[in-house]
Amino acid sequence: MSQTRVGIGSSINRVDGHAKVTGQAKYAAEYDVPDLLYGVVVSSAITKGRVIGIDEAAARAVPGVVEIVTHKNRPRLAYLDRNYQDEVAPPGSPFRALYDAKVKYNGQPLAVVVATSFEAARYAATLVQISYEVEAHNTDFVVALPDRFMPAKKRSAFHPPKNRGDAETAYREAPVRFAGEYRMGSEHHNPMEMHATTVVWQPDDKIVVHDKTQGSQNTQTYITKIFGLSTDDVRVMNPYVGGAFGSGLRPQYNVYLAVMAARMLKRSVRIVLTRQQMFTHTHRPEAIQNIQLASNSDGKLAAIINKATTSTSRFENYMEDIVTWGMINYACDNAFGDSHITALDVYTTGDMRAPGAATGMTFFEMAMDELAYEAGVDPWNFA
Repeated sequence: MSQTRVGIGSSINRVDGHAKVTGQAKYAAEYDVPDLLYGVVVSSAITKGRVIGIDEAAARAVPGVVEIVTHKNRPRLAYLDRNYQDEVAPPGSPFRALYDAKVKYNGQPLAVVVATSFEAARYAATLVQISYEVEAHNTDFVVALPDRFMPAKKRSAFHPPKNRGDAETAYREAPVRFAGEYRMGSEHHNPMEMHATTVVWQPDDKIVVHDKTQGSQNTQTYITKIFGLSTDDVRVMNPYVGGAFGSGLRPQYNVYLAVMAARMLKRSVRIVLTRQQMFTHTHRPEAIQNIQLASNSDGKLAAIINKATTSTSRFENYMEDIVTWGMINYACDNAFGDSHITALDVYTTGDMRAPGAATGMTFFEMAMDELAYEAGVDPWNFA
């Protein structure tokens, strides 16, 4: 196979560059579809509890409103958790939008207003009145730390650290030591293209789905399992992705709701999440990392003790490698790592740009710099 060598500073043509800069590239919400309906999601205003009433009268009176989909009138769907688990889902019970009256996190979709124009749907969505029975909740990571745990069934992508030597003894006996605690808040992907889905209904009851996703096959399988369709019934397309950074790895609730509405109405439907709603689903987990490092007087590493806890939801156990990175990147005979997660009343955390490594190595390198200062050596000597 021939190879083309490109030197530093050489110009490289992007295959899709011309289409993108001239506006010819179409994204999930930009396809012209005849007889298209527009869906706008109504989000929960509480963090945990139950929906005890939905007043749709004013919203349904808006000209152009075709339907308002809630847990009360949605079609029958798959019952088992495995039908909702996509290819990269962590262990647990995946979120099911509009499945029942339970509210599991703030911003959860509780209704979809479908209308003949986006403006009518958006306005009508503001008129839907939802009453709640509020339950106690916790979204404070620090408060949840005492309840951290190691799930019995680990996520397949999580690899427990391979401990070696006697890190505790080596740390205690070393002449130079440093211990630090590092904390990081949650981060949201928020790419330029919001999550969006355009479902094109075809005469033979098959659908073409234009979705903001990083995995069209994953989205196709997800749809077929939930709605009892064959792969021949569903075609998922995503020729261009306007940024995702990991937020598009799992199918988000927009595709689930758009397909549901299209099948109910036998019409093409488009749903685009707002910028505010982009803060209501997957995000990088919060983290706390306790790092203890020790070296000999000449700067040679003697011990690594690295312990971390990250956040997840109450319904899925998302866990990523945090402590392994420092342990495998530095030569040290004595190293110990320990990872836990703790649950919050939020949506499930997820992969975001170098999951685990971005968090783990950032904190670890900070600690290494601190140890280098204590030892009076150049940090490069630890490499």
